[in-house]
Amino acid sequence: MNFTVRISILLCCLLLSGRSLADTRDEITTALDYYAEIWNEAEFEALRGYYDPRFLQITARGVETLAQRFDDINNLSAAGGDLGELSYDDVTVKALGEEHALAYGQMRLQFKDGSSIESWFSTVYAKTPFGWKAILTHQ
Repeated sequence: MNFTVRISILLCCLLLSGRSLADTRDEITTALDYYAEIWNEAEFEALRGYYDPRFLQITARGVETLAQRFDDINNLSAAGGDLGELSYDDVTVKALGEEHALAYGQMRLQFKDGSSIESWFSTVYAKTPFGWKAILTHQ
């Protein structure tokens, strides 16, 4: 194969892989925007669509399952307190092969009294027939 053909094939492969990463980045950023919007509207049952059924969350308290995550959310909601307005900043998305991706960045919950909670998060996503679903979050 001559040099020009090899370079052409290499450039095509790079362009296709870049397009795939850009699509992944856009899709996961959209998923995070959806999560924040649904959280801010207190439509917590709709959040289930964001998660893979195998989801685990790792926090200072340890490992929590999806069921435990929703128990926590429902308990907070039932208490009637200020759940804060959620936002994400400085989000970076990295492909981990074709079926998984990692997103990390800053999250912030801003409360009506002026206080806030700010932390870093990292979430691994699995590609499903229904889009990218969060499978593991550490914060």
